[in-house]
Amino acid sequence: MDVFKTHVGEGRAIAISRENYFMETKGMEPYVVERDGHRTCYAVCPECDNPIQLIGLNRRELDAGHRRPYGKHVRHDVPGVAAYDETAYLECSYSNPGYHRDPGSRRPPSNPTALALYRIMRDRFDRVEYAWRRASGIRLGIKSLRRALTLWRNDKAWLNYDSTYCNLPQMLFMGSPEQDLYGHCVSKDGPVAAALSTLDDIRLEPVDFSEEYVRVSTTRFTNVTFTLGPPSKRKNGEHMVEYFPLCLLHDGRQIGGFIQVRTDPEWFSRILNMPDWHENHRLLAMATDVLE
Repeated sequence: MDVFKTHVGEGRAIAISRENYFMETKGMEPYVVERDGHRTCYAVCPECDNPIQLIGLNRRELDAGHRRPYGKHVRHDVPGVAAYDETAYLECSYSNPGYHRDPGSRRPPSNPTALALYRIMRDRFDRVEYAWRRASGIRLGIKSLRRALTLWRNDKAWLNYDSTYCNLPQMLFMGSPEQDLYGHCVSKDGPVAAALSTLDDIRLEPVDFSEEYVRVSTTRFTNVTFTLGPPSKRKNGEHMVEYFPLCLLHDGRQIGGFIQVRTDPEWFSRILNMPDWHENHRLLAMATDVLE
């Protein structure tokens, strides 16, 4: 993996480098351990909250297959850093992308990752919504967002091992029933607008609050909706990205091909932890009401 964090239960993904690791840990215990004349650097996996070891911060540690520092799981507790969870390790994309789980396998309700995902969705929902519309190009109204969040709550989706710190915006809609696009906004220059513009009975109207978005309207009674399917995971070296297929439907028929909605762990981490974020109090109040 090419990202790390320092605490279990936080939604962060920091690029692995000597500078970043020192800034986060100050080179101190319990993250840096010296034993028998050797130094070992530990951190936390940004996806599964298990302990990891950072390899290559001292360049002499790098093997022939790696040119940059990377992280790998360690299958034991690291006191003061993280406890090892075997099931979470097996389910983690960074440890075993091809692992096929038991479909009924879910996190225990007391699992620290599950509790953290619920807390992020409740306390930072405005950031989750922002990340969703930037990734998908779809800006939904608060009633549709409440409906999606209510389904997420009723399904206890935070217990699903597919839900991670970096894909919460996408998992809010993955596997849900069709979402109506009529009256909602889409990015004017995005692939959703491009697909909708091919339909004779769909109109994309300007909105007064932003030049970036247009509103979906129709010239006759028709249904225009979207669904989001399960992701595929692609690993490029140590970098992991998930792609969720978004399907646009017009009166039940697919419009064009699938639109890929991707995750960006480092970018979403920055959004979640941005200190000068301009809060959307209406969205936060709604999320607090749904996720008490």
